[in-house]
Amino acid sequence: KMREFLPMKSSEAENGVKGNGGISNGKSKQKRWNIPLTSKPFQGFENLQSTIYYCTLAISLYFFLGILAFPFWLEPKWTIIDALYFSMTTLTTVGYGDLVVSGGSNLRGILGKAFVSFFNVYAVCISVSALGVIAKL
Repeated sequence: KMREFLPMKSSEAENGVKGNGGISNGKSKQKRWNIPLTSKPFQGFENLQSTIYYCTLAISLYFFLGILAFPFWLEPKWTIIDALYFSMTTLTTVGYGDLVVSGGSNLRGILGKAFVSFFNVYAVCISVSALGVIAKL
């Protein structure tokens, strides 16, 4: 089977042997390759649409989680716009530092720090995944 993908030997080309799918008239010493054609020209892009769908879903879930968690649970002083802004700066790994989740020694501060730690890791993971999908395009 591996022989199918190797070039014709020069002796085959000189003798007019039609090995490897190459067409030879006996005079040509040019190597010919037998590359099988597939019925699908864009093979490997079947799942690209579903991958884009899942990346969009993951980013939407990220923003929705940020909208719910920050103004309603962690930082009651923040508006929904502040939560979106914080989520966007975290997703793009900019992190200006103008909005910071206040932590404390109480249970809300400890859970808030833990949530933001996982929130940031999730942001980096989905942004890298989205860049990988864009690179496939």
